[in-house]
Amino acid sequence: MEACGLCGSDLEKIRGSYTAAPPVIGHEAVGVVADVGSGVSGIRRGSRVFPHHHVPCGECATCRGESPTMCPDYRSTNLEPGGFAEFFRVPRWNVAHGGVLRLPPAVDFERGTFIEPLACAIRALDRARVRARSAIVLGAGPMGLLSLQLLRLRGVRRVFASEVSPVRSKAARTLGAAAVWNPKSEDLVAAAKKETRGAGVDLAVVATGHVPAIAQGLRAVRAGGVVLLLGVPEIGGHLDFDPSEFVTREVSVIPSNAATESETRQALSLIALGKVDVASLVTHRFHLAEFPRAVSMAERAECVKALITP
Repeated sequence: MEACGLCGSDLEKIRGSYTAAPPVIGHEAVGVVADVGSGVSGIRRGSRVFPHHHVPCGECATCRGESPTMCPDYRSTNLEPGGFAEFFRVPRWNVAHGGVLRLPPAVDFERGTFIEPLACAIRALDRARVRARSAIVLGAGPMGLLSLQLLRLRGVRRVFASEVSPVRSKAARTLGAAAVWNPKSEDLVAAAKKETRGAGVDLAVVATGHVPAIAQGLRAVRAGGVVLLLGVPEIGGHLDFDPSEFVTREVSVIPSNAATESETRQALSLIALGKVDVASLVTHRFHLAEFPRAVSMAERAECVKALITP
């Protein structure tokens, strides 16, 4: 391992509040191939690579039904023991199914750690299938900031953001957010409607697991708008929203979970071409021995992105 990003889902697994996958932490990892197993072709020792932790089969009914991240095989394997280790093993299944990408010279290890999270954001926006002129990103953590950049890259004219952390709010402004509101001290729903002449935004991207943000997104979109769930909601949460509005206002809710090799290749290309600024998201770096301190800082949202190195 040369670098591994600390993800919000890692924090949830540490807290025991994430049940979508086995509690293996460290999946935004990149490194150098130290050895290869018998029969492995196309991957050599010394190669700089990104290994995807989950890979679908591509053949089952779920994969054919365009839900590959719900494939029964998708979470059956993982990096062993996880990306937060000096060395880790990539299962044969992942290798054989295209889960290992070579990093081109233009992509250093730090940038390479963003391949997986950027891929998740790409798949999410693809699933939304909405031609938006305005959008709000709720939660300006790494996933929110990647989504913000993708929305602008896809031609969304005005992208707003909602965030309580000062350091993350500043990053959102730097990356082009038209306005950033603090949901604890400002009425972001009223603000979003004011900016859209009372209609509401076309798209709300909920890039946080904080359940009240979902309700805020639902109220901030226009009639016929779309709410995209990118962050994994907290277990046992309850949504305070009148379900009749789903019909009377034709508000759509689209969930998205994880990504496949199609999106990881797209993400690598965008990073290599410099289309998405990922380097500026790294605000803190920690060695493996400092892992508890990294977790503590990330839990308090005092950083944008923390990276772990050997």
